[in-house]
Amino acid sequence: MSSKETHPEAAAERHLGNVAENLQLVADLGYGDVSLATPLGDGVLQVAADARPMTAIAAVASSRVGVVLRREDELEAYQALAEGAMVVGARRRVTRGIAYTTIAYPVSGPTGPIGVIVRDIALQVAEAPGKMEQVFMAAAEELLGLLAEEPLLDVHTREPFSTMRVAGDGLLMIDKVGGVAYASPNAVNIMRVAGLEGTLTGANAERLPGAATSVMPVLSGTGATAVEIAAGGRVLGYRTIRLRTGALVLVEDVTDARRREAEIKVKEATIREVHHRVKNNLQTVASLLRIQARRSDSEEVRRALSEAMERVSSMAVVHDLLAASTEERIDFTEAAHTVVDMVARGLAGEGRGITVSVEGSTGSVPAQAATSLALVIAELVHNAIEHGFAPASRGHVTVSMRRLTGELAVTVRDDGVGLAPDFDAETEANLGLAIVRTIVEDDLRGTLSFSSGRGATVTVRFPLRDDPE
Repeated sequence: MSSKETHPEAAAERHLGNVAENLQLVADLGYGDVSLATPLGDGVLQVAADARPMTAIAAVASSRVGVVLRREDELEAYQALAEGAMVVGARRRVTRGIAYTTIAYPVSGPTGPIGVIVRDIALQVAEAPGKMEQVFMAAAEELLGLLAEEPLLDVHTREPFSTMRVAGDGLLMIDKVGGVAYASPNAVNIMRVAGLEGTLTGANAERLPGAATSVMPVLSGTGATAVEIAAGGRVLGYRTIRLRTGALVLVEDVTDARRREAEIKVKEATIREVHHRVKNNLQTVASLLRIQARRSDSEEVRRALSEAMERVSSMAVVHDLLAASTEERIDFTEAAHTVVDMVARGLAGEGRGITVSVEGSTGSVPAQAATSLALVIAELVHNAIEHGFAPASRGHVTVSMRRLTGELAVTVRDDGVGLAPDFDAETEANLGLAIVRTIVEDDLRGTLSFSSGRGATVTVRFPLRDDPE
């Protein structure tokens, strides 16, 4: 026996949670509003969960979750809680011009009712239902009876089971002896497309495509299950629930959805492979630049090649992270740390006692912006280390990142000598700053600002949507 079943309070919570998760299915099948109310300490009932039907007019205009039910308004609910039995309301009630009646079902617990399911049914549905409505409403009543007594459990895992209607699915009612007692028009069409021939109503459920794994295990036991099977070139999604009179089967043709998912997975794998290859190519270019720099006799050439290597390597960092991502976005925070460490290690050989740290986080950043930002940070950190401190001096460079509403702000601050009095970002001949300015303004559509005090501070701001596309 599990710990959930051992403790009455945990078992009650599990039961009520399962009822709440299945309310939408009951509302759609039963063409009426459904609420789950639980008693508070003073004996009054409070709505814990509710659902309004997608298939019919709703008597209740909006959610009542958290609302305390007045005894004079919900007599059936309080009576069902007190008596521990289903109460069918005899009174006709009217809300927003909609006439309806109420049925209340007590939810059983180890020592008595632990809640009440309140079902409101519009009279225009209850008084003149068609064949399909009659079958659906009968299924809803059976399902409510089961949920009121105990949680609906998966036949295989014995964990709470829940489901709901989806657009385009079909409904089958299976009787006690395994015959198809009713098949909705959608169910008939789905079965025909899947290759089932002959009349569906009256046929043995074993004839259904994939019935051996989707229907029969439930029909011969208790509980419910959700299974997908391949049949007749189609993929069918079955959700089967055991009822006292047989079984309720919801079937959906998910072929197109699964095909699209498969195509998306292939595209994602292809994109990740492209990023992986780009990363490898960039690393190869960086290695070639490193080799060339070491062989050069010119200090100016070595420095230029080393800076170019850093730029290529910073882009490779982003592509490496994208190769491991399932989306065209990454949390840039990790990339920032890697890029900064790479630049700091590259300049350490020049004998500088400069330390660099990274603060804050960026959250999710699109691939294109991440690549551009990696270049910007690499250039700014390199510039701060190379030009912000006197030879043989010690100091610190801090990279701060903040995710603001609709934008990202990155600041590179050093405690070095600061900017020259005549510094002008627009006319500065430094190649690194020219690259930064072009990337920030043209690629990121952002702004670049400089300030000087005890050291130099460079701030980059650019627009960034908070929600992934």
